[in-house]
Amino acid sequence: VENKELEEKLKQDDSESDQSEKSKIVSASPSLVSGRRESSSSRTTDSAKDIKKEEKPIIVEENKNEDVEEINYREMLNSLEGAAFQSRLPFDKLSTLEAECFSDLQGTSSFAFIQIRNRVLKMWFEDPKKQLTAEHSVQKMESPYNTDPVLIVRVHAFLERHGFINYGIYERLTPIPSPPKGKCRPKVIIIGAGVSGLAAARQLQSFGCEVVILEGRERVGGRVVTYRKGPYVADLGAMVVTGLGGNPVTTLSVQMNMELHKIKQKCPLYEATGNQVPKHKDEMVEREFNRLLDATSYLSHQVDFNYYNDTPVSLGQALEWVIKLQQKNVKHKQIQHLKALITLQEKMKANVIKMCDIQELLKSMKAEKEALLGEREKSVTGEANILQEFNHRRLNREMNQLCNEYESLMAQNATIEDKITQLESNPPSSVYLSVRDRQILDWHFANLEFANATPLANLSLKHWDQDDDFEFTGNHLTGAKHRAPMSAHMYSLISVNVSSIYGGLPLRLGVTYEKGVTLGNVTMSHRTRERPAECLASLSHSTMIGLPRAQH
Repeated sequence: VENKELEEKLKQDDSESDQSEKSKIVSASPSLVSGRRESSSSRTTDSAKDIKKEEKPIIVEENKNEDVEEINYREMLNSLEGAAFQSRLPFDKLSTLEAECFSDLQGTSSFAFIQIRNRVLKMWFEDPKKQLTAEHSVQKMESPYNTDPVLIVRVHAFLERHGFINYGIYERLTPIPSPPKGKCRPKVIIIGAGVSGLAAARQLQSFGCEVVILEGRERVGGRVVTYRKGPYVADLGAMVVTGLGGNPVTTLSVQMNMELHKIKQKCPLYEATGNQVPKHKDEMVEREFNRLLDATSYLSHQVDFNYYNDTPVSLGQALEWVIKLQQKNVKHKQIQHLKALITLQEKMKANVIKMCDIQELLKSMKAEKEALLGEREKSVTGEANILQEFNHRRLNREMNQLCNEYESLMAQNATIEDKITQLESNPPSSVYLSVRDRQILDWHFANLEFANATPLANLSLKHWDQDDDFEFTGNHLTGAKHRAPMSAHMYSLISVNVSSIYGGLPLRLGVTYEKGVTLGNVTMSHRTRERPAECLASLSHSTMIGLPRAQH
């Protein structure tokens, strides 16, 4: 009876909250509900997805509606559906991982799990600067979902273990868990002090592991680095947050009190002369760039042209081949244009010849007619007059027909001349891309290489955009220390507080490795200013750990 009452209560509450939460999420951020990033231009083919249609960085936009959007986003995070979405979990069902870890839950229990999970996530997003403990989750859980504290603790442990809560830079309220009696703490070597390595180290440390980070450079951050010269600052990596929807960087920005500002799409391009590229030229080349991507996508996904001589085709190869085909098409259009001109000119020439022949006929007929008129005046008999009259009328009729034909040919020539003038005044382009156009197109190629962090020749034609479906939603943003002035205060979200990420972690810089030395299950050779035994003797186990996908 209690189970039936609880189930009815849960379903009733869920139907009510479902409507309210959905209305909140829709009003807060339609683009986040859709699960796809809105883009000013989208690829017209299914395979050429909207993300890669490019967004030119990086100009900060002073938007009057920025505060409103920020409030709406906070409202979304404070809703159950928004909390699930931000954690990349389905709002109303178990994920595959959850179904595997909680296979004992069926019916009402699985329904209760979903409600508890969403509420625990919501508690975390309400205050991500402090650790969310299991005890706090039980205390704050609302009725009727607080009737099973054991399930709440299990849900909390699952979310914490898989990095959905208690990640990033937060105040820890409980001591780091101790190992079981008679056992030592697990000891882990993390290779690389990039953001993934630092975050993994913090997470493993919070789980009770003893960690040490080995970094080959003399600094931390990996690809996240800020270049400073005098009063000027330039970020060489991680300067753009590519969407907040489902992005754990959202939580980091709150934890580090980092303001985020939207990046507008407008990005003026400048030529080598220092002059700005005209708007129509910029838009034309950008459209052609997107058409080239559409064409390569069609070749890959529709024609299945992904190998050449048993070698995978790269995106760079495909783009250059399509450009050559376009250049060939331009020459073909030139040939067709010239053929059309020649056809019209030949037709006009034939008409002129006919008109000359008609003129000669008219002259001879005129002479014949004048001769008939002279004979008619001299003629006396009636039979001769009748014959002369017949010939006179015949000549008039034939001359009229020839005159009509002459006028028709003149009209045709006038029309043909207009067509020739029109074709000559609008010839097809003699080249597919001018030198200037190719320079602008190369900027788009370079921007695409920047977005993929590798030359186009290294990108697979078929798989280069395979991560499109997993992109974060929402606007692209950048971090700032202060809201105004927005000039010298623009920084990378991570690099400005990178010390906060690795603060307190055991770290060794300037350490590099080669194959040769075995440490636990990892074989490598040690090259460092420190002696291998002194550096690593205290570590009984080594492994390479990256940031979990949920936090990447």
